[in-house]
Amino acid sequence: MTQLLPDTSPPAVDTDYRAVALAWLGDFNDAVSAGNVAGVVDLLAEDPWWRDLYALTWDLTGMHGHDDIGEVLAAALPDVGMGSVELDEHYPVRLHNDTYIEAMYTFTTNVATGRGVIRLANEAGQWVAIQLSTLLTGLKEFPFRFATMADVDLPEFNYAVPAGQRKSTTELAEERRAFTQSEPSVLVIGAGHSGMFLAAHLERLGVPTLLVDRYANAGDNWRLRYSGLALHDLKWAVQFPYMPFPPSWPVFLSKDFLADWLEQYVTNMELNLWTSTTVHSAVYDQESGRWTVQLDRDGEARTLHPNHLVIATGLNGLPKMPDIEGMAEFAGQIVHSSGYQGGRTATGKRVVVVGSGSSGHDVAQDAYENGATTVTMVQRSPTYVYSQNRGVPIQFGSFYGHDHMLIDDADLLASISPTALARKLGPIVTRKMADVDAELLQGLEAAGFRTTLGPDDAGLTPIATTGGAYYIDKGASKLIIEGKIRIQQGDIARFTATGVQYADGTEEQADIVVLCTGYTNVRESVRPILGDEVTDGLATVWNIDSRGEVRTSMRHSGHEKLWFVANGLRIGRMQSKPVAVMIKAIDEGLLDPHISVVKKSPEPQPVVDAPA
Repeated sequence: MTQLLPDTSPPAVDTDYRAVALAWLGDFNDAVSAGNVAGVVDLLAEDPWWRDLYALTWDLTGMHGHDDIGEVLAAALPDVGMGSVELDEHYPVRLHNDTYIEAMYTFTTNVATGRGVIRLANEAGQWVAIQLSTLLTGLKEFPFRFATMADVDLPEFNYAVPAGQRKSTTELAEERRAFTQSEPSVLVIGAGHSGMFLAAHLERLGVPTLLVDRYANAGDNWRLRYSGLALHDLKWAVQFPYMPFPPSWPVFLSKDFLADWLEQYVTNMELNLWTSTTVHSAVYDQESGRWTVQLDRDGEARTLHPNHLVIATGLNGLPKMPDIEGMAEFAGQIVHSSGYQGGRTATGKRVVVVGSGSSGHDVAQDAYENGATTVTMVQRSPTYVYSQNRGVPIQFGSFYGHDHMLIDDADLLASISPTALARKLGPIVTRKMADVDAELLQGLEAAGFRTTLGPDDAGLTPIATTGGAYYIDKGASKLIIEGKIRIQQGDIARFTATGVQYADGTEEQADIVVLCTGYTNVRESVRPILGDEVTDGLATVWNIDSRGEVRTSMRHSGHEKLWFVANGLRIGRMQSKPVAVMIKAIDEGLLDPHISVVKKSPEPQPVVDAPA
């Protein structure tokens, strides 16, 4: 979630904001180019925040305060370097909220290019940065490829091919993706959106990449799920890199829209994908710096030797199935939400849904809409709820909408705040959303459904990073308020032969019980492939690190050439590109693969399961 900083000073009168930004950036360039950390700190506000997105630390690093920022810069600047800081003229300098000047800028490091945002406030007569960011966008020597008019002189456009030797585009694509004469540099396990986004960027960098997936068709990870599944976020916020959605598509996309778009993405972005493929094992050879991966491609055994292994199987590990007394004697069906087929399977059935997060709401609504006789949602803890039509537009502000700015600019602005700052400022937006949703929340409470604004009233940010139940309403809340989905507080104490008994002693008859009880940490899903020794040496995925940023996903994993890329569509789009750049930098010898984030302390990190 994106929040804006609170007021820090009154607006200046008759100020040339562009001139202020140019002057500040000039001083900033002089300081960083000279490696003058003290000079940089002098340009910062009394309480500054800085988020480095892979540019200076080659990692996702949130910084706060003079000492913290100075410590990170002192460690990073001598090796990485920074200079050529210039105002990004295509984005207008503006006074935001009558509070601070906002501008974008570009810069370079020793080997890379970058962009950033500055927010300047007037403190004691001096313009200083209250917030800034640095984002890795590319490598100087290895830019992203794109077609130009000069390409007409390339050999492949010589149409004088001898008779019988011309091959179709389909034949050439099949030869390329077969990898019989070469090895992929990157093997991506999982062909969901995160894996595809990364592969698209890598291919533009000239990095041979292969996606493998257990499903028979691209997009089946969405296509084969229950019919009522749809995205909760605005379509403009979740569009794909290089291939935005058609303008006529609905605001909230159904699973089928998304599934078909994923399949088209593979074709249009010329991605190499093996479907119906299972990975059996992966062993890393330290000396060669390569993996040996054993696979089964639709019945054919293959062995590959990629430089990098990427786990892109989603945020979730293995389904968590609670062990409840009497499960074996229940005559009905018990299924985890990941295996719920929905649709007509619920028709005429008495359905009990355990869990009140997004999956629980979607399953309950699907069961009701498909003619279930009764639907009960078992709520075990309060749930953060806000509306699609009123809450979501506030959440995304002016960044994403039908008249939104360029997507790269929107992403840059939306990613400026360190997660710790977003959590601190969360109540500002969360309470505003709660005000417009007051009638909805009051109706839910009156129906016996417990709501919350999240830890410290910070809404989605702490829930999404540390776990908890949330739901962006797309119809289920109305069904709860009207009593069409019954709410049962507590938990199931035991199963009976014909239903369930709750912790309060009441009983209910049931035919289907759907357990929306979350997943193990995604790290555990790769243990059968990597083995205990490698898996135990990896950082856990999700939750937050000592600097307040989400751990491991889209970051270094604890292994020099193993990556986890898993996040929602919006964050996946934003962070997959710099991860691709880092992989390219490692392959070209520009980045030490043993690089790790600068930490405040070597604190141990617990294994945290995925949110329910």
